[in-house]
Amino acid sequence: MKITLSTIGRFHMFPLARELERHGVLERIYSGFPWSKLEREGVSRERVKTFPYVRPLLMGTRALPFQVPHAALDRLHQLSVATLDRYVAKDLPDSDIFVGHEGVGLISGAAAQKRGMLYVCDRGCAHMAWREEILNEENARFGLPPRPRPQTYGREIEEYDRADLIVVASEMAKRSFLAKGFEEEKIKVVPYGVNFERFHRVDVPKDDCFEVLFVGGLSFRKGAADLFDAFEAAEIANKRLTIIGRIDPQVETFLKDRLTAPSVRCLGHVAHDQLKEHMSRADVMAMPSIEDGFGMVVGEALACGCPVIVSSNAGAADIVREGENGFVIPIRSPEILREKLEYLARTPDVQRAMSEAAENSIRTLGGWDEYGKKMIEIYGEALRARGRAT
Repeated sequence: MKITLSTIGRFHMFPLARELERHGVLERIYSGFPWSKLEREGVSRERVKTFPYVRPLLMGTRALPFQVPHAALDRLHQLSVATLDRYVAKDLPDSDIFVGHEGVGLISGAAAQKRGMLYVCDRGCAHMAWREEILNEENARFGLPPRPRPQTYGREIEEYDRADLIVVASEMAKRSFLAKGFEEEKIKVVPYGVNFERFHRVDVPKDDCFEVLFVGGLSFRKGAADLFDAFEAAEIANKRLTIIGRIDPQVETFLKDRLTAPSVRCLGHVAHDQLKEHMSRADVMAMPSIEDGFGMVVGEALACGCPVIVSSNAGAADIVREGENGFVIPIRSPEILREKLEYLARTPDVQRAMSEAAENSIRTLGGWDEYGKKMIEIYGEALRARGRAT
């Protein structure tokens, strides 16, 4: 069995490529990133093919001293995935399976199928149409105009239909595809792994402060308004909310002075290798997402001994054991989130027990090695179903 992967960046695809190479089944992985951004991923240079001519332009906008309009960023994203897709279609090596990460597999997937390969669509989030519907509900909830449809919307919908198999990371994502009429046999669920070398406990929470952590892009999609409503209403002495990641301009305008309150820290981008320090020191990480295909930071926080509170629409709810290593709450429920925060703050012995359970529970899920094994099993089963040897 030989497998070729394609992704616009890194995401979970490079940990997957590393494991496929370790098992001797990786033919090649394509990326829109330059090699300088990929060499730390542990995949042999000869197995990596880059097309770094458009994606770096999008990445470079983060360093500009002004905010680039969302429409322009969206067009750049669409151009980056479409050009990589066409490039891969022309350069595709002989393989048994071609895996296209969301957005980059429409043309190359069709080319792979014409050559007798199995085309697998790897989707990190929920079904695009389902996702846009629920996010527009969220906009309406706060009196905001409907979201403009992403430039890649059409090609991603076509990818789902064309693919022989769709792999998602959570039961929530699977449910979104079933809701859109897909047969259950076409959807496979494999939760992402955790890099235990990078994420492990290195500190403990401080006694003089109850710290709530959020990691990721702070947006309405991630439940930003509910997070702030819950935190502000929580009757907790010496509380602090730490935000790590980019803040969506729409949320920044909506929250205004709440982001600069004395009890709130907005740290912006934090180097990946420093995240474990913040996760280890936090009393709890909250992610009340309206839609999140998985949320790898949840598993990473658990590995650092940080209990989590996530919504039922966060895919990582699959790895949360209710009341043991965290809590799962309904979406749009700031009052329930507030109750959970207050409970952990007033019962430090429970928080410590959940911290220990967090470390132990994520070990049972496994690291990227386990993820790679499960993916190889699924690829093999798909080939056998087509009557091909593996």
